[in-house]
This record gives sequence, C-alpha cells and structure tokens, in this order.
Amino acid sequence: MMLRKVAFGAGLFGTIVVVLGWIPGISPHAGHERMMFGAFAITAIDDITHGLTALAAFAAAFHSERASRLFLVTFGSYYALDATFWLLDGFVNDQPFMDDIKLNLPHVVVSTVMLAAAYGIKPSESERAGRTVTA
Repeated sequence: MMLRKVAFGAGLFGTIVVVLGWIPGISPHAGHERMMFGAFAITAIDDITHGLTALAAFAAAFHSERASRLFLVTFGSYYALDATFWLLDGFVNDQPFMDDIKLNLPHVVVSTVMLAAAYGIKPSESERAGRTVTA
C-alpha cells in the first residue's frame, strides 16, 4: 500500500508543477518559455512530460502496488537520466556549474525519492505472490 501512496504523491507533485507553470506571478513568460520561480525554464515539452508523468502515476496508484513499483522504477530512472544528461552538459555549456546543479536539483531529488521508494520498500505478500490487490 505504501508504494501506491508514493505513486499518488508523485501524481500530485507532477500536477502541481504543471499548474504552477501557468500562474503568471510564479512563472512569467520570457519569450517562448515561462520562468518558474525565475529559475526554471518551462516549455510545452516540460508540461507534456510532467503531465504524462502525473497521469501515469495516478493510473499506477489506482491500479496496484506492483504497477506503482513499475511506475516508480521507470519514471525515477527517466528523471535520473534527465538530470544526469543536463548535469554533464554543465561541463561544456557557458553557465557556472553551480547554476546547473541548482537547475537540476529538483529532478535529482524527485528521482532519488522515486527510486528509493521503489527499491527500498519491501514488496507486500500479495505482490511477491504475483497477485494484484485493488483495495
């Protein structure tokens, strides 16, 4: 049941990120981008990514513990790779590396929480037996 709660929380978090990206006082437009909190450039692809992540999280949370674990491993890995690629880009771009760390910190934290939950929370008896519990 715990993994379902974590997946549901991830769904809420993704939804909040998308909504915050459209509040003018929090994410004013800067050309074709919106600047969330003045620090994070948000584009349509970010909205799609965070929105689909939220939908997948809710679907997994409502389906089963096993689906929630699969969601957390899959999307936790995706966000970990995203952060890794952009942090490595920080070695060759023209920004101070500390700015790249600050910019990618949300994805580092999100992926760490998702993967820690997926691999750290012991499977339930029904999950180990391969059964889906919908309660």
